[in-house]
Amino acid sequence: MSRQRRHPVICVSGIDGCGKTSIIEGVRCGLEAAGLPTRYVWLRYNHYLTKLLLAFCRLAGLTRYEYPDGVRVGYHDFYKSRVVSWLFIIFTYLDTLLVSILLVYLPSALGSQALVCDRYVLDIMIDLEVDTRIRFMAGGRLERLFRGLMPAHAQCFLIMRDQQAVLQCRPENVHDGNFQRRWDLYREYAARSWVETVENNSTIEEAVKQVVEKTRPGGER
Repeated sequence: MSRQRRHPVICVSGIDGCGKTSIIEGVRCGLEAAGLPTRYVWLRYNHYLTKLLLAFCRLAGLTRYEYPDGVRVGYHDFYKSRVVSWLFIIFTYLDTLLVSILLVYLPSALGSQALVCDRYVLDIMIDLEVDTRIRFMAGGRLERLFRGLMPAHAQCFLIMRDQQAVLQCRPENVHDGNFQRRWDLYREYAARSWVETVENNSTIEEAVKQVVEKTRPGGER
């Protein structure tokens, strides 16, 4: 008996201002026009076990906010405490595992739609690296652990865009003291074997075309 064909799981990642929202809308329209219905899920911040830890960090001064030119910029200075850093990684992993089961694995296994995941594992890993300064080295244990949260047939698309265009799209990035660190991490992850890079320096239509053309039926390798 042949195995039932799975529908694609498409994970779209990228720094704020890279054009993810417009590209995701275009990808969904393209897939649905081709007869493949889609379901959208946003997966970046999953705070369940982490809620109490985040509350403690606020009281301990490890979470703070600055208001340069009236723009609110938040910082998680978890790297100042090794214990807090590792607890945050562990709790984030468990929270992400829970939402992965409920919002990705079950709908993928039981549904008849392609899943389009916005801000999933890649973005979560970069957030953790920025907040804790603990590296998720290519091929290392932490990378393998978090990457394993995605279904085996999922595809991870990283949207890359010229830095100046990103800053013009999201001026608040100019005031973010972690922007350059985050930018460098996205560029580093773009070179990893499990990440498919999509350049968004032309038109949204061209970027959408890259994603749609690279999307394979679930289960194909």
